[in-house]
Amino acid sequence: MARSRLDTTALLPSPGLAEAPVLDRRCTHFVLLLVLGQGPRLQLRRDWGSLLSLVGRHLVWPQPVLRRLREYLSRRCAGNRLWSGHERLSDTAFIARHGVWRGPYEEGSLFFHLDEHLKDEPKDLMALLRATADWLGADLRRQQTLVERNLDALAGLLQLNPAERALLLYGTLARYQRELRGLLVEFKVGSAQEAYALLAGVAGVDEREVADALRTGSRLERIGMVENLISEHNITDLADLMKVSEQLPPVLMREYHGPDELMAVFTRPAERSTLSSEDFAFVADDVAVISRLLEQAVARKAKGVNVLLYGPPGTGKTELARVCAEQAGLQLYEVEYADREGHPLGGRDRYRSLQISQVFLDGSARVALLFDEVEDVFPTLSGDTAQLVARLDAGDGGTGSVSGKAWVNQILENNPVPVIWVTNRIEQIDPAFRRRFQYHLELTSPPPGAREALVRRALAELPVDDALVARLAGRPGLTPAQIRTAARFARLAGTEADAQALIERQLAHADKALGQRDRGAAARPVVTRWDLSLLNIDSRFALPAILEALRRRGHGTLCFHGPPGTGKTALAEHIATSLGRPLMVRQASDLVSKFVGETEQALARMFEAAQAEQAVLLLDEADSFLRSRRLAERNYEITEVNEMLQGMERHAGLFICTTNLFEELDEAALRRFTFKIQFKPLDAAQRQRMFVAEALQGGEAGLDTERRSRLAALDQLTPGDFAAVQRQAELLGQALTPDEFLSQLEGEHRLKPSVRQQRHIGF
Repeated sequence: MARSRLDTTALLPSPGLAEAPVLDRRCTHFVLLLVLGQGPRLQLRRDWGSLLSLVGRHLVWPQPVLRRLREYLSRRCAGNRLWSGHERLSDTAFIARHGVWRGPYEEGSLFFHLDEHLKDEPKDLMALLRATADWLGADLRRQQTLVERNLDALAGLLQLNPAERALLLYGTLARYQRELRGLLVEFKVGSAQEAYALLAGVAGVDEREVADALRTGSRLERIGMVENLISEHNITDLADLMKVSEQLPPVLMREYHGPDELMAVFTRPAERSTLSSEDFAFVADDVAVISRLLEQAVARKAKGVNVLLYGPPGTGKTELARVCAEQAGLQLYEVEYADREGHPLGGRDRYRSLQISQVFLDGSARVALLFDEVEDVFPTLSGDTAQLVARLDAGDGGTGSVSGKAWVNQILENNPVPVIWVTNRIEQIDPAFRRRFQYHLELTSPPPGAREALVRRALAELPVDDALVARLAGRPGLTPAQIRTAARFARLAGTEADAQALIERQLAHADKALGQRDRGAAARPVVTRWDLSLLNIDSRFALPAILEALRRRGHGTLCFHGPPGTGKTALAEHIATSLGRPLMVRQASDLVSKFVGETEQALARMFEAAQAEQAVLLLDEADSFLRSRRLAERNYEITEVNEMLQGMERHAGLFICTTNLFEELDEAALRRFTFKIQFKPLDAAQRQRMFVAEALQGGEAGLDTERRSRLAALDQLTPGDFAAVQRQAELLGQALTPDEFLSQLEGEHRLKPSVRQQRHIGF
């Protein structure tokens, strides 16, 4: 835009103009350029009040304009004591006394009467505004605001063109100055092209670049610098275009020591991992694949390379991402999750940081991005999942700036820098997004062998014995973060002497806080002598032969059925011990959920956990999930059985079910059991052997005829009944005589449902 030569000797700046904040003067200069650019189209008389509220304190008065204004005031204010003696003042003294902006209603201010004068002298108004714009332009060229310096640095990092830079500056000014935001609505335009031309003229840039930068889907919008742009067919005023992100002005108004510090607002080099690939030996093949993928993506400049790491918190996903990047020879940058004050960023702001980070790093060699804790990003940006999936399937990206197919393509298909995404809850990421990742890896608790090495490294500086290491390594679900936290707690809270006790105490309380009450099979107190010969079972194959087959093969599916107390769980414990594997026990109450579909998910996780732990899986009360589908009354009962059957089919380990309702099991389940073993009450010889061992301390001579006769009548007695009587004796703290012991057994026997039923029928 052409500018007339400025005669500064004939201009009188408003009081305090030289000391006014530079950014305020920049706002005034921008508005004045818009006014002069729009010319007659702006209804200046109507809008004079709102314009004056912004520029009134920054006016520069040409002496001819001021002279005519003073002549008008001499006539208008004659006899007004507030204006007494103003004729004798010099122009400088007059401006100092009457030219201070205190609002439009200060009667002793020239602004109180200015509107009336300018109605008669419109040329004076334009001369005043042009003189002010020229003076401010010359003044601002000599000094640069902090916002402009930061914007220049940002433009260099993001490779912004002049139009994009100018629009970000103007948008920031509009966010900064409230009066400016309101005034932009007054700049009416007949079309989007007219608005683009006006802004291009003010900024001195190409009109086509302005149009490209402000259209929906533009680069500025994709990287989150501007937002909520509307269709060019709906643009009616300049406020429709000033849509800079509210997060940008605070960034531009801070002091930075260089471009790198500015870039760190959005992304920063990730810390180097304290671990190595050896710490992830249990997923060594996956580490090699991911590292190779990242390396080749950078070497070939491949776009749209994304890796998703997911799994429970504390399993080392972030450390694994760092290890993979290091193994690929890449510098890993991390998308910020908090601002400089430490306040967490929301999903939408983190999305912007990711987009900007992609632009920052696009020209860098051998870099990758880490996007951690992404749970809040996908739900925030995806909106209504059902509608989004429908739009994706229909190929419709919608008109939203960060939704639909356009967003998915930008993030997961066109990103120039490879990204490792980390989440604790993959369920929050819709399958429409999940399928676009090149590689998925679930990271769970390390398997037992890896856990031992992990525990030893974490406790290397603490005086712990091998027994503690073995106990900790045997804890299913133990994560690297948990053991490191426990070790740090022990160092801070105690001495070397009590380190072991403190570690176990911390982990026990952490289990309770995290709801991890079931760490596997807690060791049951043993109160009776037990061996295989005390099991009364009915099976086509002998029990020793079955155990040998399981030991040799390492897998199989067994169904233990029979009355309570007959030794089903005890045999499962014996099998796990003889195979040298942990026993993972699950009850129906551990798996059942009131929410539809969650029980099936719990069943699937049960099999996965047993496989990862290489454990013998014991499901007690299995009839809850294997009840015949012909007896089902609700749809979810059928789906639960189906999930159970599929899990049994896929499971490659050793799975044992116990049930007291064998007759109600689904026919398909029966076919899937390798061995079906019925447990029955003790036979007469077994009852006598247990009585001698438990009540007579091995003295078989004490088993007289009367006691034999009484034992013979207890045909429903089980090993569990002997254990119950022994626990009674322990609780009472006194030994029972043989007859007292036998009387208690008889009492336990009378309480059995089958015995009560026989007595009822008999009488």
